[in-house]
Amino acid sequence: MYDDLDQGYPKILFFSSSHCAPCLPVEHMLKRINLSMFGKKLRIDKISIDLEENRHLTQEYRISSVPTLIIADKRLSVNIAEEEIIDAILYAFISSVKI
Repeated sequence: MYDDLDQGYPKILFFSSSHCAPCLPVEHMLKRINLSMFGKKLRIDKISIDLEENRHLTQEYRISSVPTLIIADKRLSVNIAEEEIIDAILYAFISSVKI
């Protein structure tokens, strides 16, 4: 299993793909949330499902769509087109993890 904590903060696994339209806005929102809520202390590991070297993680976490975020034992697959809604969902998702 992937290491879940980094300096006391949960690590976010951000599964994406170069062909994924919503992945870029989600990545930008994650960076903004990390800065505003956590002072850039969260570690966000972007994992491209396109790369063969990441195939084992894709299989281990049973990734079937992107973008998918995993924090500890919680998973969120993001497929909502409205940026404001995604932003609110990401805030709630990240806030739901005990730090």
